[in-house]
Amino acid sequence: MQVFSPLSDELFSPSSDFEREVFAFCLQWKSGQSAFLFHTSGSTGKPKPIWVERAAMISSAQSTGNWLKLNPKDMALACLPMQYIAGAMVIVRAFVLDLRVCLVDPSSNPLIGIAPLSISLASFVPNQWHAMLESQIDLSLFFSQAKGILLGGAALSTDLIASSKDLPFPIFETYGMTETVSHVAFRTLGQKFFQTLDSIEIDIDPRDCLKVKGLVTGNGWVQTNDIVTLLTASTFELNGRFDRVINSAGRKIHPEHLEKFISGQQGQPLEFFVEALPDKVYGQQVTLFYTGAWSIESQRAIQGLLRTNFESWELPKQFIQLTSFQFTASGKIDRLKSVALYLNSKI
Repeated sequence: MQVFSPLSDELFSPSSDFEREVFAFCLQWKSGQSAFLFHTSGSTGKPKPIWVERAAMISSAQSTGNWLKLNPKDMALACLPMQYIAGAMVIVRAFVLDLRVCLVDPSSNPLIGIAPLSISLASFVPNQWHAMLESQIDLSLFFSQAKGILLGGAALSTDLIASSKDLPFPIFETYGMTETVSHVAFRTLGQKFFQTLDSIEIDIDPRDCLKVKGLVTGNGWVQTNDIVTLLTASTFELNGRFDRVINSAGRKIHPEHLEKFISGQQGQPLEFFVEALPDKVYGQQVTLFYTGAWSIESQRAIQGLLRTNFESWELPKQFIQLTSFQFTASGKIDRLKSVALYLNSKI
């Protein structure tokens, strides 16, 4: 663990690969470098390289500071890989807002083995937050004075939300991507709608997919494949991915709705996802893939609950056990590759 101030004349002496990456980024930022290369997470395809302008990163950091009312010398926790925008933006916020930074090598539980300290701002992916909750660490020793614990990078399960919403510090689910220089909208855990940051404009295309514009996008529209319902000029409900919609006999099914429901039930598989398999009659067939042990009794119980809460045409027609899932470089389940390997094994 290292604690340092990026604006100080002397940084720190790196002692791990992660610290060396942070150190190198700090030198690049201090040199006035005008653009930085990142890669998308690869959640819905091959990761793409993207150059992000310094001015957009500064604007994003200022928006976060205004939203959370961060003050100079507040402490930010940096525990995400630097090759992704979420990790780098922790350091950029420290430069722009004069924050102190606590460096902890990225891991499933960043709080293991570090001494308690007062953290004002921290960003985690859901699996990290889950591991911290499961570890029984007293989170108030770290976050009692927090202004924002930000969870993003993947959807939060119902269980994770339920086990977090009563904690006595502010926790937000964020919406964003590399192209928008990290988060551009947020919602308090348990809320239905996302609220955009003040500097962000939103709209939808003919598919009902979200468009985002602001200083973070160079004042040009960034088109997403996220299907939304606009409530106001600054609030929206996230319904699912356009490129994940399953079309079965002409009916459109959002697998995210099924996944969210199943994740909140007792007896659910520990790791699972819902995807489509090709079907000669219906075009696509809703299928649930899982790993690990999942009893027949639990499967039947979930099927019964699904029949009660969804239409028959929305229900998974198969439950398929895989020995393991494929993952993207950022640690998310690569659904398409996992399904492709399954289909290839049947040839």
